[in-house]
Amino acid sequence: MNLINPDIELCKKCYQNIRPKFKKFDVSGCKGLSIYEYDEKIQSLLYQFKGCFDIELKNLFFNRYINVLNLFYRGYIMVPIPSYEVDDAIREFNHVEEMFSKLKIPKLKLIKKTKGIKQASSNFDKRKEISKYLELTDLSPLIGKKILIVDDVYTTGSTMKAAIKLIRELHPKKIKVLVMSKTLNKDEKK
Repeated sequence: MNLINPDIELCKKCYQNIRPKFKKFDVSGCKGLSIYEYDEKIQSLLYQFKGCFDIELKNLFFNRYINVLNLFYRGYIMVPIPSYEVDDAIREFNHVEEMFSKLKIPKLKLIKKTKGIKQASSNFDKRKEISKYLELTDLSPLIGKKILIVDDVYTTGSTMKAAIKLIRELHPKKIKVLVMSKTLNKDEKK
């Protein structure tokens, strides 16, 4: 039994296979936090969860930190980076929403992905085109609201930058970013 978080339902071996790094970063003037480095283990687990539809892994990534994350982001509204609706229908769940489902903060599905493009297989220039395929689903102002944008993997930052740009149009009080994993840039690999 885990005394810090007794709700943890996953085996000790699963938790020992992944090591948190807790890296702070900046994206488009917003503070971001990643929990894990996007390494082979995280990539494999994410593929099993997302690509093989293994929803039982949804709590693996955040469950042991959920109490701290709930405190840290108290007062925020969570905005998940969307998947293409067809992909969610095939999978029968949205992996980002499921991954962050234990956060006890309100969720707002504010952004829609209009085309099923796969960024993992795209080069840097193609990834920058993601802004063409994201749109706001609600144009209500967010004045005075603190927004937490969440996603599974941060690689080039193109998706996050596009989401931040869209959300800024609604004039929120503050925007922060939380991602499950982040690839290391050249400076971080030294």
